[in-house]
Amino acid sequence: MIHAWLKRTGTRVVGNALIGALLAISPVLPASATVPVIDIANLSQNVLTAARTLAEVNNQITQIQQGISMLENQARNLTTLPFSALAELQSSMGQIDRLMGQAQGLAYTVQQVQAQFQQLYPNYQSANFQGNVTQAGLLADANARWQASVSTFQHTMEVQSQIVASIPSDQADLSALVGQSQGAVGALQAIQASNQLLALQARQLSATQDLIAADARAQAANAMQNAEARSAAEADWKRFYGNGVSYTPTPVNVFGGPAP
Repeated sequence: MIHAWLKRTGTRVVGNALIGALLAISPVLPASATVPVIDIANLSQNVLTAARTLAEVNNQITQIQQGISMLENQARNLTTLPFSALAELQSSMGQIDRLMGQAQGLAYTVQQVQAQFQQLYPNYQSANFQGNVTQAGLLADANARWQASVSTFQHTMEVQSQIVASIPSDQADLSALVGQSQGAVGALQAIQASNQLLALQARQLSATQDLIAADARAQAANAMQNAEARSAAEADWKRFYGNGVSYTPTPVNVFGGPAP
């Protein structure tokens, strides 16, 4: 029994001694010190928040890049065309307009044409000319009509020459405008090139219209001259032939002798 008691007592003493030694070896922490603790859930939430923020920044950068690209495209679309054929088109059209305004012979205005018709193409069959037709008057009228026809045909040929002379310039403008349209860097340049092509086409159509008008005017003048020539011939015949009463011979004395 004593042996057992000593054994239990010695074990307790040894255990207490070991505990005391460990306490002596271990560092002494101040009373206010705390042991750091890592919050895994909070750390995970912070990482997710940082990832979302980074994604938003990347999206903003992408949007900024797209905005810059859009602005660059808008700048290209608003770039004006560094070529204009308007001055040449206006100059060519002005030359044709001046030629049309210098029309000799028959004019192009309604009032002038009406007055010229009454003067150049009179109606010899009307009551105003009955008994008033003279050969000198018919010749003067015929010469005036001939001069008007010559001037009209000359004007037509001048208009034709001016249109033909502008063909090489039109071809050069057409080639330049097509090249500018194909090489346009934006919508505005393409539109401006197309507008100038339409202007060139409009000028050519206007020149063609002027040519048709001048040619039709000359043809009409020629037709009226032929018609008036027949009317003048008929009036001259009536003047010579009279009212249709045949000639009645009258005996006369010749050299003082008796009448036959």
